[in-house]
Amino acid sequence: MMWWSNDGSWGHGWWWPGIVVMAVIMLACVVMMARMMSHGMSGAQRWRHEAPGDVPEHMLANRLARGEIDVDEYERLLDALHRAADSTRP
Repeated sequence: MMWWSNDGSWGHGWWWPGIVVMAVIMLACVVMMARMMSHGMSGAQRWRHEAPGDVPEHMLANRLARGEIDVDEYERLLDALHRAADSTRP
């Protein structure tokens, strides 16, 4: 049962400590959510950066599959991509 206590608040006198505990718990939850969200983003970005050379090759393969280019042009462009990638490596 709640009543008016001697320190001028309702309840059992746990007014300020209760607010502090709730604020700390809420802050911990916000920090944990932010860390989980940033970890998820970094995981997606890390996955994208693992094999950057595959993206142009996949694009060429898709163009070949759709019939936009023939096999000879695919091989010529793929060789050009490999030469460009080799020339940029230190």
